[in-house]
Amino acid sequence: MLKVSSSAATSAPAGATRSTAAAATALLYKTVATSCARSPLPCCDPRAAISATAVSTSSSVPPGTLTTIVVAPSPSPAAGPASSPVTYKYHQLEIPQTPPGIALIDITPQIRDLVAQAGLQEGCVHVLSRHTTTALTINENEARLLDDVRQFLSRLAPAGDPYLHNDLHLRPAPGNWPGGWAAWAAQEPRNAHSHLLSMLLGNTLTVPLTEGKLALGTWQSVLLVELDGPRPRTVGVQLVGHAAH
Repeated sequence: MLKVSSSAATSAPAGATRSTAAAATALLYKTVATSCARSPLPCCDPRAAISATAVSTSSSVPPGTLTTIVVAPSPSPAAGPASSPVTYKYHQLEIPQTPPGIALIDITPQIRDLVAQAGLQEGCVHVLSRHTTTALTINENEARLLDDVRQFLSRLAPAGDPYLHNDLHLRPAPGNWPGGWAAWAAQEPRNAHSHLLSMLLGNTLTVPLTEGKLALGTWQSVLLVELDGPRPRTVGVQLVGHAAH
């Protein structure tokens, strides 16, 4: 659980910023230390909270604003997993043909099935998009939102813009390509926009696993983002964790 509270203080003159920040930090240290003494939490180190606050104050909120982050205790399983060995299981999801162009495909049900089959209770799931023109994201699987995403990505990196990667006549074919350069160029797509979008979105993600379930939010789904369909695609899924006793 992440608890964030913000309070704005009156702005100080530029020369007093450093001393004001130091005083605020000292006050926050005292407040957090008192809170920990009244309600001790695992790993509740006031200095850790202050460190998080300092980062938030300097990089993400206006000067004079404090953001306190408190780590809430997690419920311990009835039978702790420490005595059971860690299980590693790798699987591969196969999609014979994706939709054309940009498409988002919900792979959450298949990942949940793999977790259930493995019998894991605590751990995490690593997901890998195994292509340079696909990506992964976590968001809501709602039809109109997915259309918004497709349109946004198309505007972000238009397929019709000029890209150096698409100048096939200036690129050599991979070594020993059957049929030589002409055969390679005939099958090579002009898809630089898809590569760029893949880099922006990312190809990996990790989902925590607790009490045998993915720790996703109510409206969250794991989505494979196809950026250059239609194509056959694969997604790597590795389960890491402790199985039920």
